[in-house]
Amino acid sequence: MKNMKMKEKIQGTCVDLNHQGMGVVKVDGFPIFVDDMLIGEVAEIKIEKVGKSYAQGTVLKHLNYSTWRVRPICPVYEECGGCNLMHLKYEKQLEFKKKMAMETLKRIGHLENIPIREIIGMEEPYYYRNKVQIPFSMDTNQTICGFYKKKSHQIIRLEKCFIQSRLATEIAKYICQLANELIIPGYNEKDGRGILRHVLIRNNVNYQYMVVLVTREKNFAGKRELVDKLVAKFPAIKSVIQNINKESTNVILGKKSLVLNGIDQLTDTLCETKFQFSYNSFFQTNHLQTEKLYNRVLEYAALSGTEVVIDAYCGVGTIGILLAKKAKKVYGIEIVAEAVTKAIDNAKLNKMNNIEFICGKAEIEIEKFTNTAIDVIVLDPPRKGCETSLIEVIKAKKIRRVVYVSCNVATLARDLEIFSCDYLVREVTLIDMFPHTSEVECVCKLTNRAGN
Repeated sequence: MKNMKMKEKIQGTCVDLNHQGMGVVKVDGFPIFVDDMLIGEVAEIKIEKVGKSYAQGTVLKHLNYSTWRVRPICPVYEECGGCNLMHLKYEKQLEFKKKMAMETLKRIGHLENIPIREIIGMEEPYYYRNKVQIPFSMDTNQTICGFYKKKSHQIIRLEKCFIQSRLATEIAKYICQLANELIIPGYNEKDGRGILRHVLIRNNVNYQYMVVLVTREKNFAGKRELVDKLVAKFPAIKSVIQNINKESTNVILGKKSLVLNGIDQLTDTLCETKFQFSYNSFFQTNHLQTEKLYNRVLEYAALSGTEVVIDAYCGVGTIGILLAKKAKKVYGIEIVAEAVTKAIDNAKLNKMNNIEFICGKAEIEIEKFTNTAIDVIVLDPPRKGCETSLIEVIKAKKIRRVVYVSCNVATLARDLEIFSCDYLVREVTLIDMFPHTSEVECVCKLTNRAGN
């Protein structure tokens, strides 16, 4: 490979997409990752960064276009960092995600011929998010809100968004308008000044909304008037909460909050089952696709009514309560005490008496099951995947079936390789929870090789 230099201009052909949806151009076998290129496209490229194993570039001029390229409906798509595949036809987005998942499972997990059953897409892949977090800031003495520009904390002003609910967009824009009318300044990350840091908006399947105002101070002029005008304009808002975050940090939420109007939680319905969640509860952000995901979890668990089941990383109890409808007994394990409390409430809400929730680390709590045989375990860990110690406990317990839900194919592949000596990966289903992004949700069915 020739020595490549910063700001060098080259002509290249896109031969693949990487896991972030960037085009892959190769020069003497050396990969260059380029935004806004699709397979088969030729472009003039400017080299922006050169590393030991790859470079990054930007398109100066397209010399041809793929037949699979579409014009994004979002006017700020090229600037905003919220989506990265909207320029690719939706059916090809699904093909890309399936290919990416297969290659990652093979490369990282060393798993050959993994049976990926299908990727389940959406009929209407827009306006699907039921949770959004919108940063606020200042621009020339004016409070603004929007989304961060790619690879920066510069805010692209919010006018429309095609992956969150329309009403969430209108609520955020109205809050921004009120902030300017009431002289409530947005937060400045550089000097730590200002009041309004973020607005978090959640809604349920009935389109009832919860609005969380994340502020630097508890008390500020105009707070009461802002809340009163907000709920008067949008009757769908059932809850307004203030969260106080005084820290100089990129973490969005602080530790203290108070209800300013309405209730402190919403109730949603998934798979004909009711669940309550608060502003900081983990709850899947795409309702339609979550139901498809959970139905596949139930299918892979293959419960007959006689099984003892563990729901590890159970959160507020969604998967565990659905499993309890078909199992003899379910134990949900979760390390976050507040989530366990909410899970217990959700079990009571659904009159489920055969589920018990435990606060603790899954690997430690499962070790305590010395007199109870576990038939099935469902894993739905955070992006970092499972602790190796948990996988080893599962293997030692010889649990018959494992259902693994993951939003990160790379850590899933790593964990499946650890499982592979003792378990067979029977099937994988991909769920497109996040259309127009390169993310995909996976659910895997594993069975113990010993056949126990």
